[in-house]
Formats: sequence, C-alpha cells, structure tokens
Amino acid sequence: MSPTPPITETMSIPEIVEKYPATQAVFSRYGLHVAGYKALAHENLFATSRVHQIDLQAILNDLNQQATDH
Repeated sequence: MSPTPPITETMSIPEIVEKYPATQAVFSRYGLHVAGYKALAHENLFATSRVHQIDLQAILNDLNQQATDH
C-alpha cells in the first residue's frame, strides 16, 4: 500500500505553497504564478485546475513529487 500523498485536490494554493515552498516552481510551469495572484488565494487545487484547464492528476503528481523530493 502506498502512502497518502501530502498534497490533495482540496488544499488551497496558499496552503500548499506555505507547507511546500518548492511547489512554486511547479505552479509556474503550469502558468500559475502564485505570488500576488489574489484569486488563487480563495481556490482549492481542484477549482484552480478546472478554471485554468489544467489536468488535475498531472499537477497533483508533479506537486507531490516536488513536495516529497524537498
């Protein structure tokens, strides 16, 4: 059984970046520049992926990889 990933679709963007600062690079690769982007402060990852037409599973995989590598 694999461990539960630290980042889930229900987490807010600020929560993710606060817990795992290295994830800012992942958000940038997906065109989400989290610094100063006020709308992202109120969205969870699921909503953000829908609004910005980002593959949720892909960004979750990348974020969790980045979070566990650092």
